Amino acid sequence: MSRLHDVLVEHAKFPFPHPDEFRPVNTTDISYFEVGLLRQDWRAKYAVQDDALIRKLCDSLQTILGDTLLAADAENHLLANFSPRLQSDVYGENEEWFENPSEVQSRTLLELGVYRAARACLSIFGDHRFKTAKEHSIEGGTSRVDYVVLVDNDRKVLCEAKLPSVMRKVGKLLPQRGFELRWIHNQSLAALYLGLRQMEWLFLTCHNYWIVCRLVRDDNHPFLAYLPMISIKDSSEPFRAFLGSILSIIEGEPVEPSQFDPSMQLDTIMEDTDDGPLPEDDIDDGSGVYQSSNDDLAQAAHENINPGLMITSSSPDSPESFQLWVHLDALSNNTLALPMSDRNDLNGKQRLWLTRFVGSGSTGRVWQCHFDDSDDLFAVKIVELLCPSDADSRQRLQNEFNMYLALEAAYKSGQLCDRIAPHCYGAYEGDGVNIIILGLCDGVLNAWDELSAPEQAQVYKLVQDLHSIGILHGDLEPQNVMRAIGGGFHLIDFSQSTRHNCKENVVQNAETIYVLNCRICETHYGIRYL
Repeated sequence: MSRLHDVLVEHAKFPFPHPDEFRPVNTTDISYFEVGLLRQDWRAKYAVQDDALIRKLCDSLQTILGDTLLAADAENHLLANFSPRLQSDVYGENEEWFENPSEVQSRTLLELGVYRAARACLSIFGDHRFKTAKEHSIEGGTSRVDYVVLVDNDRKVLCEAKLPSVMRKVGKLLPQRGFELRWIHNQSLAALYLGLRQMEWLFLTCHNYWIVCRLVRDDNHPFLAYLPMISIKDSSEPFRAFLGSILSIIEGEPVEPSQFDPSMQLDTIMEDTDDGPLPEDDIDDGSGVYQSSNDDLAQAAHENINPGLMITSSSPDSPESFQLWVHLDALSNNTLALPMSDRNDLNGKQRLWLTRFVGSGSTGRVWQCHFDDSDDLFAVKIVELLCPSDADSRQRLQNEFNMYLALEAAYKSGQLCDRIAPHCYGAYEGDGVNIIILGLCDGVLNAWDELSAPEQAQVYKLVQDLHSIGILHGDLEPQNVMRAIGGGFHLIDFSQSTRHNCKENVVQNAETIYVLNCRICETHYGIRYL
């Protein structure tokens, strides 16, 4: 019989594909509202290189496995997991194994190789159940980690599958000593993933190459330790480090500490050139006076009577120096006033605290919030520009605000007597962030059949009134109908709404009452099947 550890040292080596892809790398920025959710003892301030990190994990694995023996049949089963095949034809061949062209392929290699082998090892060692949860994001967050590794249904480590080109880029960016985490662009994603989920280990990999990250908690100087990129080629160390991190948590076997000295000399990371201002230019970490980087926004705010807004997801109970504030200016067409507050910052900006995540919609995420020194609650819809595709969300939010402006004009002119939607308190923007502030509602409708006949009539009336001023909602679903505080209903989410003057006027036919008095509009936008 062989020792399990000896078998892993000798055989835990996987085939080494030869990637041939040179795709442009589109990165995703971090969400500053996610950073605000981090607890103080989980928000890393620095990232430092630990050249011995993989050795420390392998040493822990050796200590834990000790003299664990393998029966012959168990050894044969385990060895088969180190030579996975991607079978696609009768000959068991698949050229993708050698090309490794995409992140999807990286995931496939992980699932058929490393994860299956880890599952077998954990079953042999202690009858543990290994599985992974994909695309995990925390409540209120946008960042999704590819894999949360669970053993016996408890979270142990995180794993991110990357394109080979992404791994090459990250490997080149990592400095030899370390750097201060400024929470800009994607350099802090590893620290954000771990801190939000309050976990210690993260592995970045395209299968061929691995980077190990460790979040070390310290009340004064939490930091991220990282190991430079290592290869699986002819080496069992990456797999043993991965397995060692899992077993160290299961067995309570501490891994040799990573060290950080606040006085140590750090490197400076040079960010890629950008066509616009950096997101952190509109971020205030409590270190100084805010100065907007966008002259157009500053000019718009100057011309507008509204001095702007500060917003944070940090806890009011956290130290002021720890709070992360995003500075916003009113949109140039914002004529709506914020609720009055007794407290502003030095620039006259009101401060808005995010208190509870409500949910995600077709455009952005919605939070419950309140202003300084006020118990009144509001809702804020937030769109963050974290990747190029988010530009569409920003345009939809702008469209939604235009509809709220049209509604407010109709209320003032007397075209509308009853409120169709929650009160809107304005729209604001900064570099990478757009928001709309709304009155809070009492709850969302889950299905049309929740409505009684009188309630159906109320919703019909809202849609008729909206249509009477030439607006089609465009996405009239139950989740876009809210129960108003005090009774009645409000329509929400006007991101797909359009202006329209009806040319056809049909009240009803033999089967259907057209509540919009327009067959074309009812067919495309109405609630005829409600």
